[in-house]
Amino acid sequence: MSIIEATLLLLLMATIAVPWARRTGIPTEILLVLGSLVVSLLPGLEPLILDPTVVFALFLPPILFAAAYFTSWRDFKRNRRPIFLLAVGLVLFTTTLVAVALRMIAPGVPWPVAFLLGAIVSPPDASAATAIVGKLGVPRRLLTIIEGESLVNDATALVAYKFALVAILTGAFSLRDAALQFVFVTAGGIIVGLAVAFAGIYLIKRLNNSTAETTLSLIVSFAAYLAAEHLGFSGVISTVAAGSYFGRKIPLETSAQTRIEAEASWNTVLFIINGLVFTLIGLQLPAVIAGLEEYSWAQLTLYGLGITAVVIGVRFVWVFPATHIPRLLFPSIARKDPTPPWGVIFVLSWIGMRGIVSLAAALSIPLLLPSGAEFPYRNLLIFLTYTVILATLLIPATTLPWLIRWLGLKGDDDNRRDEAVARLALLKAALRKIDSLSEASTFQAASLQTAAERYKRGVRTLESNLEPAAFSPLFDEEQRRRQLTRTLLEAERKELASLRHHGTIHDSVFFLISRELDIEETRLNNARV
Repeated sequence: MSIIEATLLLLLMATIAVPWARRTGIPTEILLVLGSLVVSLLPGLEPLILDPTVVFALFLPPILFAAAYFTSWRDFKRNRRPIFLLAVGLVLFTTTLVAVALRMIAPGVPWPVAFLLGAIVSPPDASAATAIVGKLGVPRRLLTIIEGESLVNDATALVAYKFALVAILTGAFSLRDAALQFVFVTAGGIIVGLAVAFAGIYLIKRLNNSTAETTLSLIVSFAAYLAAEHLGFSGVISTVAAGSYFGRKIPLETSAQTRIEAEASWNTVLFIINGLVFTLIGLQLPAVIAGLEEYSWAQLTLYGLGITAVVIGVRFVWVFPATHIPRLLFPSIARKDPTPPWGVIFVLSWIGMRGIVSLAAALSIPLLLPSGAEFPYRNLLIFLTYTVILATLLIPATTLPWLIRWLGLKGDDDNRRDEAVARLALLKAALRKIDSLSEASTFQAASLQTAAERYKRGVRTLESNLEPAAFSPLFDEEQRRRQLTRTLLEAERKELASLRHHGTIHDSVFFLISRELDIEETRLNNARV
């Protein structure tokens, strides 16, 4: 099977998995992994070998950039203590305990190799966490912490990975140098990312073409990563910094047309990338198994179960004390931030899915040492990494919906209330503008009166739903109005198709008006009161 055929097969699997996931309730990502595992066992399928450089440079930047773009940095700053406890403290803690565990179950493995495995499997993955957890209606703060952890922990893990690798290749390691290197690559990554983003915004403001602007935003995500890596800084941090800057500036510097096209384009790109990542994980299995002839299945089972249990369990060992101890030692923390319910702490402990970063790091292990000898235990490290990825994807993702229902966790109403407050403020701003236009007599009085009535109706509906009362007749009235509008839009769409079918209008006119109807329907579907 050629690389083109393999890629098309992966995309087909990703596409077909979507309706299956909706019908079965199983996360799409899990279906992709399981499906690709089955496909990998088909006879005649050539092993698919991934270039780790391509995995990092092609898949990681858009995922991180998009996650940073939509991250609420106000919430990130508010939750920086738990985020950095997880993204730095837990990553290093996991690295250490995994190394100790591997040495205990496989005493022949040298310490630097054991620490290398710990660094590889220590960071939960941004794409896996946000793709699966974001669909489950968890409280906003919990999602903020998960997303924030995923954005920062990769830098910690990859620095630990590089120093473990250097220790194996050269036999030297310095904790002081590692700490300084972490600060260096992080600070440099932030500077490079902001510089690339600033240049990107400068160019976007001068393009005046929505397609070109959308394409440039995608290029910026790769440029931030590659520029930082080329200069010896953290590509992960650089991409996150660039995505954050874009998230603050793009909504103010681009046209509505650009934003609509960019959202559609980015959704497609991210769907393809996530589909490829999760299916590639499964298709790599034959290549991994092929290099393990020297181990018995009993040994591999023991190693795999042992390391997986440590990776899952260490998160509980860290999260619960990290939640309670700071509040016990510093009462001011407890006053400002009361201890969350134990169910929230449990779910945060249970969410630790590994994915693309661990995959690429494992595949980046060199084949040979500088002496020309084979890299020690390379195949075993890759096998254990795959075992951890599959287990941490399958077990939490398939049990989280049931666990969240059992614990009674529900998404809070903060987003919905914030949305209502924002919409109400916008409607009142429009009404103030209508009053000023009435005095200037720029528009006809009848037109202004009609517009004012429409905005006032929206104000009354939103104000009624911000009140403590549980039921508002105005809400039902607004929903019926939206349903009527959808029905009328469908009638317009059918008539437009008929005009095209009979040759009454040119196709270019059909697509122009059809897009207007699509935008109006999208606005109705996205608006909530």
